[in-house]
Parts: sequence; C-alpha cells; structure tokens
Amino acid sequence: MSAMNLPPGVTAAGAGDIAGMSGFSADPNQQAQKQEQDAQKAQILKQILTPEALERLGRVKIVKTAKAEALEMKLIQMAMKGEIQKQVTEDVLINMLETAGAEDREKSKVKFDRRRVVCDSDDSDDNDDDLM
Repeated sequence: MSAMNLPPGVTAAGAGDIAGMSGFSADPNQQAQKQEQDAQKAQILKQILTPEALERLGRVKIVKTAKAEALEMKLIQMAMKGEIQKQVTEDVLINMLETAGAEDREKSKVKFDRRRVVCDSDDSDDNDDDLM
C-alpha cells in the first residue's frame, strides 16, 4: 500500500482498517473486533482533530449520535484522501456541523401546493370589511 498523504502520525494501515468497516460479520469475536475498530477510529480522530474539536465532537455525539458518527467517517475519509493537511480546529468542526445541518434542513423541507377552487373561503373575507 502506498503512502496516501495522511497527516503526520496517521498510519496508512490504521486508516485502511477503518475504511474496511462493513458493520456486521459472522465472526464470533464480533464484539472484540468492533471495540478494536472503535479504538482505531478514536486514535485517528485524536490525530486529526485538536483537543477542543475532539471534545466538541464528543458532546455532539451525546446529543446527535448519527450525525456525529457520519461526521467522524467523513473526517477519516478526508484524512485518507489527503484533504486534511493539519489538525482540524473547533471552528472548522463547527462549520462542518452547521453545513451538515443546513443540508438536513433542505432535505426535510415540506412544500404545500394549495389549489384554489371557484368557491374559495378567502373570497368571503373580503365581505367582512363592509360590516365594520
């Protein structure tokens, strides 16, 4: 495996092991493997995030586990691709969280298409002005 331009301290073997996570396996040592993968993921995050950013991510994970885990995987993938040249600061992490939140809001937006009919109730509101 060739060097992938990872930040200093991140090894290609550790990052490659994380990329191969597929979830469930038929191995009876599944729990031990998951703990090992979690430890490797935590080690990589510790290397690519500043202590403040790591703490912030931990707090977000308590409240929004799925969102934090998705961001963790995105950060690890970015590090493997060489897109992260130095440690990610708390401000950058907050920006990434806000961007992900904006994308979620766009996806969940509901638009109502109100169709008008000939005898709409809004027409009766115009006659209320004559009564006053």
